[in-house]
Amino acid sequence: MVQSNEKSVGLSFKDLIIQLKNIKTESFSGNLTIKVEANLSWVFAFRLGRLGWVSGGVEPIKCWQRNLAIAQLNLPSAKLAEINNPDKTSLDSNTLAELLVEELIDRQKCAELVARMTTESLFDIIQFSQHSGNRLSYRITPTGAGNNQLNLILPLLEIDLILTKSIQIWQEWSNAGLAVYAPSLFPVISKSVEELSRLLNGSELYHTVLAIDGNRSIRSLAANNRQSVLDFTSTLLPLFRSGFITLSPQPKSRANRSQNPEISNSLIDRSSNVTSSAASESFAVKQSPLIACVDDSILIYQALERILTGNGYRSYGVQDPLKIMPSLIRNKPDFIFLDLLMPITNGYEVCEQIRKTPSLKHIPVIILTGKDGLIDRMRSKMVGATGFLGKPVESESVLKMLEKYLVVGE
Repeated sequence: MVQSNEKSVGLSFKDLIIQLKNIKTESFSGNLTIKVEANLSWVFAFRLGRLGWVSGGVEPIKCWQRNLAIAQLNLPSAKLAEINNPDKTSLDSNTLAELLVEELIDRQKCAELVARMTTESLFDIIQFSQHSGNRLSYRITPTGAGNNQLNLILPLLEIDLILTKSIQIWQEWSNAGLAVYAPSLFPVISKSVEELSRLLNGSELYHTVLAIDGNRSIRSLAANNRQSVLDFTSTLLPLFRSGFITLSPQPKSRANRSQNPEISNSLIDRSSNVTSSAASESFAVKQSPLIACVDDSILIYQALERILTGNGYRSYGVQDPLKIMPSLIRNKPDFIFLDLLMPITNGYEVCEQIRKTPSLKHIPVIILTGKDGLIDRMRSKMVGATGFLGKPVESESVLKMLEKYLVVGE
């Protein structure tokens, strides 16, 4: 049930998910204010259980300006100057409502813009809650469904769809080894220009690193580079781990760190520990084997993940059939569990593609299926599968496959 009071610190993100579901079920109208630790907060505005607006977070103005730029609107220069005013300090829904009234943005793009901002906000809440011991608190403030800009003009969105996407993006981020690196932090080059030139000249990273000035967050740099935040940050990961690039909770231009207390120090400390422990190593940091679980069922992946992580392996899942090959190529796992029956494609076709991809062709591939027929086994072997494992997955069988076929280069 949605209650109009502040929940105490110590709640988990799962508790928040339940609260968001209650908001939808009970057609709640009002604001949900979410806090992480003491200072960082977001405000989600709802009407009849649907989301209309979000504000707050680490860089609320920059988030708004960045996502408005992504929308590629042909705005008059005066309006553009007003939106991108560097002295702008407040953000509300009125500006977006004005753009709709003046027909400078259509409702679809407006909804997409708010959805992107909300996805970023929920991602950051997951990120910060993970590194602050799940110390979340939230406050419910009911309002009537009166006549205001939000109720009459802005499109209303289904929060559960955005929440699902945010969780998926966080999982992909974490699986890529980026869990301790918040995209809201500010990269700073810790080496001299001479060292930069000597170490990276001729590398594809050279011009990317040159753009780092300490005043733009990872998200802003990725947007300027026209890359997804995941892809952009993944390219910089070796430089983070080696100490070549450090992360700051605030822009370099801000002299006094205490001016920006909202950023979670636990995240800064955690990323710094990762960097310092790897500073004496090469860019290629040796880790436990990475196991990919390709299955459209989240339950199957969760079962595999429990087995793998409980035995010292790293794992990540791919549920979207259209993202299987790009994800495998990007992450280069040491071992692949591959479901046989999936929508759009099937395990045979995917295995065949893996064996035709130079960077993946030698990776062991174990086909997962609820069937255990001779024809399925024969066909799996024909497309290059390493082995065959029946469902439901069992710990002993999974570990035997890994012991038998996993070979990780020294």
